[in-house]
Amino acid sequence: MRYIVLLLSFLFYNVTVFAQCTSGCCAPGTANFGVLEKGDLLLFSFFKRDYSDKYYSGDKPVAFSYLNNDFSDYSGLSLSYGITDRFTVQASFGYYINKIENFNIPVIGQQQLVGSGFSDMELYAKYNIFHSKNDVLSLTLSGGVKLPTGPYKLSVDNVELTRDIQPGTGAYSGMFTFYAMLKPFKNKKKSIMFNSRTDYNGVNPQGYQYGVTNTNTLSSAFKLYKDISFIAMVRNENKDCDKVNGVGLFSSCSSRVFVTPGVGVYLGHDLNFSVYGDFPVYQYYSGIQLAAKYAFSIAVTKVFELHEKPLPTSPFN
Repeated sequence: MRYIVLLLSFLFYNVTVFAQCTSGCCAPGTANFGVLEKGDLLLFSFFKRDYSDKYYSGDKPVAFSYLNNDFSDYSGLSLSYGITDRFTVQASFGYYINKIENFNIPVIGQQQLVGSGFSDMELYAKYNIFHSKNDVLSLTLSGGVKLPTGPYKLSVDNVELTRDIQPGTGAYSGMFTFYAMLKPFKNKKKSIMFNSRTDYNGVNPQGYQYGVTNTNTLSSAFKLYKDISFIAMVRNENKDCDKVNGVGLFSSCSSRVFVTPGVGVYLGHDLNFSVYGDFPVYQYYSGIQLAAKYAFSIAVTKVFELHEKPLPTSPFN
């Protein structure tokens, strides 16, 4: 049971938390990896802080003082429900408590821009396409849409904030995800999980279109002590260049690799708490761009078994 909760934490942390800018186990009630058992409701909530303070050109830092630093605080909530043992639906919501840019402008001096508000909402449908009889391999596909529910042209004193600190995008997006779980060892107690998500972004009313992004993660967990597990993840992110009115912006493409260590604690009653760090080990940017420095997150996963449990079988039958 506790191993199931940990796998679900992994899955939601990889797909939900990283999509916006988990712990030795699968979740109670998962019939197959990536989907829930019929009648189960899963709640996943998290907080994430991102911080950046250095510019890169290619894979090397450069001296560029447009921004002193950039950081954001984001809180998110996902709800999933098992329609059948193979089919699950999910809705994800989020709120930027703040998105802050601290400038160092010659002559003018120190300036700060602050944005906040709800982010775009995401709706998913997941279907488990394969689950081996010996429980060694499970494959799940997911498709979804991002709705432009967040503000994308906030202004302060009649001056529109920069695009980087707008909570929303103003555009619809399509999302496609592939999940795989492999149990390569005979005892089937250790799982290796892979997921790959691709976002295809539409054009917003201002003519801006974010580039196609692809995020791939590989993760597993190792028991440390009783209900405490160490979480190991490696993530690769690739982003195509953005466009304005169909014209590409050179300084907006990137390729990055992160390591994400974490600790998960199973608290009983299908409840899991996790803490993560997120650190870049390789970054490549076209042109000159602000690079990632670190992020940390906390997450809580809870499964509610709403379906009726089967009645016990009489020993006299």
